[in-house]
Amino acid sequence: MTSPNRAPLDGCRSALIQGFYRSAAKIALDEKGYVSEASQNLIEGVHIGDFEADLRQGDGNELDGKFRAAHSSSALAVNTFAPFKANPAELRLPGAGGYTSLHFERKCPHGLAGRRSPNLDVLADGPNGVVAVESKCLEPLSPHVAEFAPAYESEIKDQRRQTAWFREMLRLVKEPKTYRWLDAAQLVKHAFGLAYTFPEQLVTLIYLFWEPSNPDAYPIFVEHRAEVSRFAASIVGGGPTFVAMSYPELWKLWDSHSGPGWLPAHVGRLRARYSVAA
Repeated sequence: MTSPNRAPLDGCRSALIQGFYRSAAKIALDEKGYVSEASQNLIEGVHIGDFEADLRQGDGNELDGKFRAAHSSSALAVNTFAPFKANPAELRLPGAGGYTSLHFERKCPHGLAGRRSPNLDVLADGPNGVVAVESKCLEPLSPHVAEFAPAYESEIKDQRRQTAWFREMLRLVKEPKTYRWLDAAQLVKHAFGLAYTFPEQLVTLIYLFWEPSNPDAYPIFVEHRAEVSRFAASIVGGGPTFVAMSYPELWKLWDSHSGPGWLPAHVGRLRARYSVAA
C-alpha cells in the first residue's frame, strides 16, 4: 500500500531534480538523484574549498553521502551561505549581525556524557552574539516522533533547566507525537548545545526550511507551518531565541539588503536552482 505522504515527498524530490538540471544541464544524476562528486552539487560562485574542512570535521560524513543529493538540506545551506564565509560581516540574518566568522557543521557540545554533540548546519558569530541555522529541505515531508535519552532530564542541572526549552522537552517526553512534520526534538537538542557552548552570549536559533514555489499544492506545507508556529509559542522565555523562516523568505530579505554587489546574482542562481513548482 502506498503511503499518503509519498505524493508530496516524491513530487518535491522530482521538482528539485528538475531544478538541478535547469542549473547544471551537463551533470548527470543517478537514479536516486545523486551526483557522483560533492563539487557537482554546487551552484556557480560556490567553491568546495570554502566549506570542505568544516564538513569533514562534522559528524555524518556528509560530503561522501547525503550532500551529493539534489535534495540535500546540507547542500542547500552551503549553496546559500558559502559565499559569505570570506567576509561574514556582509551576511544579514535575523539576530545579532556584525559577524566575524562563519562555520558549517559546527559542533556545539551540550555537556551530556556519552551523547553526541549537536551539529549546526551553519553558525555565524561575532561580538554581538551567535546565530545558528538548522537547514531543512525534504525532511519535514516525513513524520517525526520526539525521542530523548534519559540523560537530558537527569544531567542538565544548570540554567537550561529553568527555560521553556526544558519544559518543552519534558512535554515531548510525555507526548512524543505532539508534532508530526516538525523535528522538535532535534531543535531542543540544538538549543541545549548552543546554550551550553555559548553561555554568556546572545544566541538565536534559526529554523530555515525549503518550500516549493507552489506550497499550496500540498496541505502538508500548511500543516508544517502551523506546527512551527505552535512550537515557537511554546519555547518563549529563556534560552536561545527561536526564529523560523523559509529559504524563499530569506532570499526575499536579501533582495532588500543593500549588500555586496555579487548578492543579487547569487540570489538569482539560488532561485533558478531551488524555486521550483512541485
